[in-house]
Amino acid sequence: MMADTDAARRCAPSATSPRRMRLRATSIAALGGLSLAVFGLVVPPASGAVSSSGPAAVAAAAAGDDVSVSIATEPEIGPGQDLAVTVTITNSGMTAIEPGSVEVVLDPDRIGTRAGLDAWLSPSAEDLDAGADAEGPSVTVATPRLAAAGNTTLTASIPASSIGLTGSEWGVRGLAASYTSGDSEVAEGRGIVTWYAGEQTTITPVAVAMTITAPVGTAGLLNADELAQLTRPGGLLTRQLDGVVGRDVAVGIDPMVIASIRLLGTSAPESAVSWLEQLAGIDNETFPLAWADADVSVQAQAGVTELLGPTSLDYAIDPANFSGETVAPTPTPTPTAESEAPDAKPSSTGSGVRSTDAATPSPTDSPNAPTVSPTDAMPTTLPSLADLLAWPYTATNVAWPAAGSVAASDPAVFSANGLTTTIISSSELADAGTATPRASAVAGDARVALADDRLSTALSAAVGAVTDLEWRTAMDEVAATLAIASAEGTAESTVLAALDRGWPPTSTRLPATLDALAQLAWAAPAPLLSSLGSPAASVTIGDDGEAAARIGAVPPLLDDEAQLAAFSTALTDPALLTGRERSELLGLLAVGWIPQPETWNDALSEHRTASVATLNSVSVSPSSEVLVVGSPTFIPVSIRNDFTSEVNVHVEATPSNGRLVVDRGVDVTVEAGSSASVKIPVSAQVGSGKVSLTIAMTSATGVAIGQPYTVVANVQADWESLGAAILGTLVVLFFGFGVVRTIRRRRRERAAAETDAAGTAPAAAGEPDDVVTPPLADAGGAKPDDAVTPEEGSGEATEGVSEGDGDDSTDPEEPRG
Repeated sequence: MMADTDAARRCAPSATSPRRMRLRATSIAALGGLSLAVFGLVVPPASGAVSSSGPAAVAAAAAGDDVSVSIATEPEIGPGQDLAVTVTITNSGMTAIEPGSVEVVLDPDRIGTRAGLDAWLSPSAEDLDAGADAEGPSVTVATPRLAAAGNTTLTASIPASSIGLTGSEWGVRGLAASYTSGDSEVAEGRGIVTWYAGEQTTITPVAVAMTITAPVGTAGLLNADELAQLTRPGGLLTRQLDGVVGRDVAVGIDPMVIASIRLLGTSAPESAVSWLEQLAGIDNETFPLAWADADVSVQAQAGVTELLGPTSLDYAIDPANFSGETVAPTPTPTPTAESEAPDAKPSSTGSGVRSTDAATPSPTDSPNAPTVSPTDAMPTTLPSLADLLAWPYTATNVAWPAAGSVAASDPAVFSANGLTTTIISSSELADAGTATPRASAVAGDARVALADDRLSTALSAAVGAVTDLEWRTAMDEVAATLAIASAEGTAESTVLAALDRGWPPTSTRLPATLDALAQLAWAAPAPLLSSLGSPAASVTIGDDGEAAARIGAVPPLLDDEAQLAAFSTALTDPALLTGRERSELLGLLAVGWIPQPETWNDALSEHRTASVATLNSVSVSPSSEVLVVGSPTFIPVSIRNDFTSEVNVHVEATPSNGRLVVDRGVDVTVEAGSSASVKIPVSAQVGSGKVSLTIAMTSATGVAIGQPYTVVANVQADWESLGAAILGTLVVLFFGFGVVRTIRRRRRERAAAETDAAGTAPAAAGEPDDVVTPPLADAGGAKPDDAVTPEEGSGEATEGVSEGDGDDSTDPEEPRG
């Protein structure tokens, strides 16, 4: 039997569901301070509104809306069984209530429809008055004085002999509890119980889907301390995994958890390695979620056509953890109450600049990851991105957006990215109808796995229950919802319950909840993925979608990522920055942020601050006015690098006027956390005066790095040097002119000499006319009488002979005469 309170009966709606959050706000406002039931479940709509699920704890106006009543019992009763009831009364007001009594009445009329269940659990004012006059087997117990801000729990039992349902049709019955003090009725609560006498009935197959995820954070990766806490005995990941082992539950796994463990290599906590091995050994249906359980719907509605995935994990890998040497695992820290869900910390250094040498992972761009055998759960060599993400999933084509976030156009975007099946809640349909929604459905051309919102809410409340009363109340509704589904008689058509993401830190009731579900006589566990092959109903998804503020946060994140990608071109390995940024972005888009809008806004602001710090981490150091005298010379410029990796930049200077000419830019490499000086060559022109030099840096690909900086240069023209240059030029020209004249004159003289020599050469070669040939000597050797014998040393004879012989020994360069 299920107890009801205005707070108790919505069976703890998912903290991640915007619809359920709106329901919470509406109920609190309507009830004007009506207290939640002791087990802390969400308050349903106030009198006059009909809730889609959950018993109501309705406070009477006479009590000033300060008192609530809740009822809990066993999910079913049969012939010969007493109806044991637990009633909890909570006084949230500031006035004590005097002793009184509580009467619990069993309504014998069968509740056979979901609408009837809603009407009973969330009654209107008229139905509430009618319920006070309802007749049926009942029990009354006295109540003690109820102190201000106090509560009390009572037990009562309606004897089997008084129930009177033997032979009646099986199904859901209502319970009403009226709390009276003095002569006034203070409050009333509602509950339910299912009557079942063992008759044959239709068995409803029930598929359950749940996620294995870690608490949200801003790093997009889990560190060793976080993993140690989450995988220790009783840790959140441990409880999630223990709950599904050996049970028919489809599991959506956050690949970030798997990669985070593998990234640590030999330094991974022993508990985390054991947890990963256990995960590899389960035989459940499994499929990957988006990295860090990023919200795929908000991406689609923000205009992202290619869903985001990790790009690189190299920035997070420490080669020392994959050296092949045996390293003892990191010991698991002793758990503390505060350390159950580690706080999210931005992945930035103390200065706000992103670091490229701390660990943080990134997933693949495609949902289809390589498969791996369980024995390969931990890599032994330096892993690649594919190694870190590989897992033997049953399916890789399932998208699971947050409940209450899907718009009609989203499944088409998912399908275009290979996610051809989308899990959505029946609350997101344009018309949910009155019958129990079945899992197999189509929305247009897209296949959807349709989760029953009422069943999902109740089952999630049972899993997250802290007390036995909470759990029993939630299971009452689970049993009643499935009893109505069974009574509808839709044979072999599976109903899907999609469990909420995120559990209370102390909840340990997943195994008990799943086991109780399996023990219901009118329901049976069923696999999800194979159930989707059954005949599909055609449904229409509504267009509510995500909140405008959440959609509006995506473009700035993408703009920051684009700017950081441009900045990364100055790094030796751009992936050290771009991989980290993508992981952080996906972490900020996690579904788990939806119920924490204020905290999420703070995280977005911190991320933006870190992005700006990174973009401005490489800068030109301020300098005083520069004096430029003479030319050529150099302008000194200091480059500061506050980033965590070295950068390679090209430095250019642009003058504001023509007094200074910059010859060329300079390339420089600046180590992380240091400065480097460069000298830019410049030439001063004739004029003197001030020149503003704009110093700008670019990467090798021409992307602007940092902000331009202006340096003032005071140019003083060097007139002495200029005059000396002019005088030297005149001297060179004068002497050069004389040399040219001399050369030209000598060439003319040489040409004339050559011409004269050419004119006299024929006469010297022949016999001259004035040469006298002496007669031949006689036989006696006497000289003839007429022979002319030149006198020794005669100048004329010598001259005649010289000319007749044509002696050319005279220097032809020398002019004749």
